[in-house]
Amino acid sequence: MISILQVFYSVFSGLILSLAIPNEFYLLGMPFLSLFALIPLYFAFRICRNYKDAFWIGVIQTTTTHLCSSFWLAFFKDFAAFTLGASAFGTGLIGGLVFVVMYMGFIKINQNELIIFSLKENRTNKASFRVLYFASIYTIYEWVKSTGFLGYPWGTIPSTIFKWPILMQLSAITGTYGITFLICCINAIFAELILLYFAQKPVIKKSLYSSLIQVSKTVSILLIFALVYGIIQYNKELIPQKTLTTIMVQQNSDPWKNSSDREAILTSQRLTLEKIEELKQQNKKPEFVIWSEGSLQYYFPKYYKYYQDWPDEKPLIPFIKEIDTPLLAGGSYKKDGENPKYFNSALMFDNKGNFRGMYGKLHLVPFAESIPGMNNPVIKKFVTDIVGISAGWAQGEQLTYFDIPCSYATERQLEKVNVIDLSQSFENQKKAEEAKPTVRIATPICFDDAFTDVMRPLFLNGAELFMNITDDSWSLKKSSEYQHFVIASYKAIEYRTTLVRSANAGYSVVVLPTGKIVADQPLFQESALAFDVPIFKRTMTTYATLGNWLPYSLIFLVLCLCIYNFFVFSPTDYIPSARKIKLGKKHKKNKKLSKKKKKK
Repeated sequence: MISILQVFYSVFSGLILSLAIPNEFYLLGMPFLSLFALIPLYFAFRICRNYKDAFWIGVIQTTTTHLCSSFWLAFFKDFAAFTLGASAFGTGLIGGLVFVVMYMGFIKINQNELIIFSLKENRTNKASFRVLYFASIYTIYEWVKSTGFLGYPWGTIPSTIFKWPILMQLSAITGTYGITFLICCINAIFAELILLYFAQKPVIKKSLYSSLIQVSKTVSILLIFALVYGIIQYNKELIPQKTLTTIMVQQNSDPWKNSSDREAILTSQRLTLEKIEELKQQNKKPEFVIWSEGSLQYYFPKYYKYYQDWPDEKPLIPFIKEIDTPLLAGGSYKKDGENPKYFNSALMFDNKGNFRGMYGKLHLVPFAESIPGMNNPVIKKFVTDIVGISAGWAQGEQLTYFDIPCSYATERQLEKVNVIDLSQSFENQKKAEEAKPTVRIATPICFDDAFTDVMRPLFLNGAELFMNITDDSWSLKKSSEYQHFVIASYKAIEYRTTLVRSANAGYSVVVLPTGKIVADQPLFQESALAFDVPIFKRTMTTYATLGNWLPYSLIFLVLCLCIYNFFVFSPTDYIPSARKIKLGKKHKKNKKLSKKKKKK
């Protein structure tokens, strides 16, 4: 039975980690707390006695973290039971199952001896193995919970360190999982230092000290490498090849209203025109306009003609012709057939108002946008009556890109960057116009931008610029907006590609390939931003090339250790004095009986 102390350690660890993650009090998190958040969890495993206790330690710690950091999921109207309840259950279950494997590094033979799950030459109380094993299993846990249909990459350690951008640069090599591994190692070393301080037996103290010095040197080397690499990359001079003068519109409409989209469209038009006038004063013209997810209510292509006359005050299609600028807006798309499909989409219009295509969201929100069994008429009717068409979205069927005319970069278009005005090399203006470049943009929707299985294929197949449209405003909580932003910001670093996020109510922002914010908009306010978005030469990072190589490598190593342990060695192989160990009451009784026999 799990002890009260273990419960306390698990809950306390979850609470500290939740405070380190962006929250309502500290919008960008408290990275310093991430260095200590897992110490109580480590202590819980040091006194763990069996696999059952390990399971419950994992359930309690991960569920606490999820409920405290992602509490805003409860505000998803009538679906809170799924968004918060089901996600908490799933997170706790994953945590419990993975942490059962964690216990293999802390197996207790009895109250006095601690056997470490390792090779034969690693004897009892090897802190070096424990630290690395703990970090490996926790990294695997974060990978498992962030992957697949039920993937939820919120509540993770990398989301705590946005204020430490130097360390974030490591994600270009290892993804976010290298950061998790490194910070887990630091937590485990601190925990071992505390245990060393309170150790009473000189022999154990000496063994702990020697082993801890070894692993501290290894982790220090990794940390120094990460910091040196981060400093170089973060301060590296960025030279854009092209720019795209973009107007980002944040209409701040109510996502729960079931009325027409008239108000949202008129607000977006007004904000767009204001920024066009502002650009005119600078002798500039917009090259692209982006409206957030869910801006248009009626599905395409059927209602294209409808928007030629709607809204009555200023119809959408004539408005696009008027501004003479390509426009991307969030809406829905219907694919006809025997089983019609509706897609949560990014809809593209050219500068003449023609509908040019759509990108269908690839990673749908489980049990909200995508519900198993929705093809069943009974389930479909029940769900549609409660939450409407959004519960029946179909997954996007292909990678989609849009080629948008842009400009060559000049000195005025990005502060502190010296770039030659390439247009001056042309003989005349006419040739310059003919040679006007284009930028290939990818348009991930909502939390598409948090998943490697979406963003990596988009990048590898030619994306030069990520333009995300999203609507997190339904929660009305600042922490939900910032948590999503911080997670998405890693994709700019991982692929060294500029990321633009245009949200209904925030957090709308432009992020450079180093993770630097160069433009943003306030939360929960009507706002628009005109900005020359820099486009850089595509760079193949280690992470872009190899993907999630680190968690796969850790899983392979752990499996090898499991096989080696169970098929090669027995527990007594780890203990030089196994025969002298007291094994409890039964052992004492047997010892007394043997003494009596000898006397007789």
